[in-house]
Amino acid sequence: MNSSINIAEILIVNSTGVFILLFLIGSKYANKSTKRVGEYLFSCMIILNILTLIMETLSFLIDGMPGKFIHILQYFSNALLIFGAPMMGYIWCLFVEFKIHRSLKRVNKIAYVLAIPAVMNALFVVLDCFGAGLLFAISKDNVYARGRFDGLSYICICFYYLYSIAVVYLAKHKGSQIHFFPVYTYVLPCVMGTIVQGMHYGIATGWFSVAIAILLVEIQLQKEESFVDELSGLYNRKYLDFFYKQMRVKKFAQVYGIMMDLNLFKQINDTYGHTVGDDAIRTVSALLSHWVETPDTVIRFAGDEFIIMCVNRTQNEVTALMDRIRKNLSDYNRSGKKPYNLSFSMGYTKYSEEYKKLDEFLRDMDKMMYEDKEEFRRHELSI
Repeated sequence: MNSSINIAEILIVNSTGVFILLFLIGSKYANKSTKRVGEYLFSCMIILNILTLIMETLSFLIDGMPGKFIHILQYFSNALLIFGAPMMGYIWCLFVEFKIHRSLKRVNKIAYVLAIPAVMNALFVVLDCFGAGLLFAISKDNVYARGRFDGLSYICICFYYLYSIAVVYLAKHKGSQIHFFPVYTYVLPCVMGTIVQGMHYGIATGWFSVAIAILLVEIQLQKEESFVDELSGLYNRKYLDFFYKQMRVKKFAQVYGIMMDLNLFKQINDTYGHTVGDDAIRTVSALLSHWVETPDTVIRFAGDEFIIMCVNRTQNEVTALMDRIRKNLSDYNRSGKKPYNLSFSMGYTKYSEEYKKLDEFLRDMDKMMYEDKEEFRRHELSI
């Protein structure tokens, strides 16, 4: 065994990391009844981190031990570790994309491009399993050694960290109100742990620092949970109150509010039952998340009412968004995916500092929306 490896320290640190992550994933599954894309990606990060902590401990324990089986196990454990590092960064970036933009369509679109560095790293790992020695090598004595291009993995990780920071920065620059997403809470501990372990082989700080970062992110995201509606996955009324206070303090240049009421929702409940009614809320929430892009924010206000807060948008852009939602819903209805039809009555109002309370802003939005609702009812009666 390499004399620079501190087995006692590695066992204590990595075991602590595994315990933290097992506790975290257990509490998450115990407290949440629904599975959303963001939660799925975050759970994948936790599971991958548990595997890498175990594999890292194993690789250090068997380093230099004789035997053919040990030789194979050394290749397997180190291949997983070197494959896992950029893969963790890749999943993190997808998680960031979804949490910031709340669009599965965007995640699916960017996923293939983002995968390129991780795939390149994986190809090198496969070649190393056949003795190429590019990223790592295992000697005949079963001793691990870094390969001549081992820096490639660090470059891939660095790319993913910088990408996640850029996503958050650009979203904020466009006017997106990102109050809770802790990108630096994750990146900084990971960077420090990676640098220390990269400079000093034989100590375990890399994957343990990832475990700590994941824990810190989860703690930070708990603040956001109270602002998320359980049924729809959108922000709730409590977030709207928070948003309005921020809007008045920061004096945003131009804000429009669109109030939307789902037409004939009571009829859906009466005809198909409340379970299908809940499905209608989830369906329309998912559709709005796909169609409404940063920096606009979709909020489930109450029941079948939704609000879109549009920051730094012109009046023409706001009306164009409303028209696009109407057209997209009409196209969706024609697809026949659901037994019911979806449509909105909508009204918008521009925010002014003359509004002293949120209720005053909501009142004017509601007034404009009610006019559209009356138009819809007259149309229904004429059919």
